[in-house]
Amino acid sequence: MSCPKNDLLKKIQCNNFAAYDMLLYLDTHQEDKKAFRIFQDLVKKTNELRREYEKEFGSLNQFTTANQECFNWLDDPWPWEKEASN
Repeated sequence: MSCPKNDLLKKIQCNNFAAYDMLLYLDTHQEDKKAFRIFQDLVKKTNELRREYEKEFGSLNQFTTANQECFNWLDDPWPWEKEASN
């Protein structure tokens, strides 16, 4: 059974992993312009997915609460808690 919240979180994790992997590649291949464009695209997509998730389901980390009216990080289950997926 698929859950939209979990599906979106999985997409964020996959894109973030791919971006980090490209970052590691770029550490040793900094002149690779194609790889850098791929890295930029992955970061952009990850950020878009994070914004989508946070708009729909709440903050993914403490820092995004800075954009809200109050510090509510502790109010709801955190994204990795089992209760958050229900």
